[in-house]
Amino acid sequence: MARFASRAVDFNGRLTIKGPIDDIFGLFSPEGERLWVPGWNPELLHPPGVTWAQGQIFRTREEQGEAIWIVSGLDRDRHHVEYHRVEPGRYVARVRVQCAAGEDGHVDVSVAYRFIGLSHGGNREVAAMEPGAYTEKMTQWKGWIDAHLVRRTP
Repeated sequence: MARFASRAVDFNGRLTIKGPIDDIFGLFSPEGERLWVPGWNPELLHPPGVTWAQGQIFRTREEQGEAIWIVSGLDRDRHHVEYHRVEPGRYVARVRVQCAAGEDGHVDVSVAYRFIGLSHGGNREVAAMEPGAYTEKMTQWKGWIDAHLVRRTP
């Protein structure tokens, strides 16, 4: 039997968003994303009553099934969060978001993804991922966040 070897791919993107850094960083929490990501509906599992903490586990429904998320790193003072998203039988995605104060009241947001195949099928999905699609995803995120911020401004 041939030994399985995971395939991995990395993507990095940047967004610039106008607003207070603490508010913008909060948009990348499980509940914060509910405000701007269409259809985002995380089920917070553990620990009970916690909305955003290191070690927290939550679940989402994805296009091809369930995903389990773990907040693997959270530093509110440095505006950095890391998630691991597991889609069983497909892949693991490590997601890192870093916010930094920019010029003129803007926040520079770096979003890095690493996808790692968990199966031959997952490896095929990872291999098919395109940098152009990731760039489009970041553009879409920017549009959704900007639209949310306009809606919430009186």
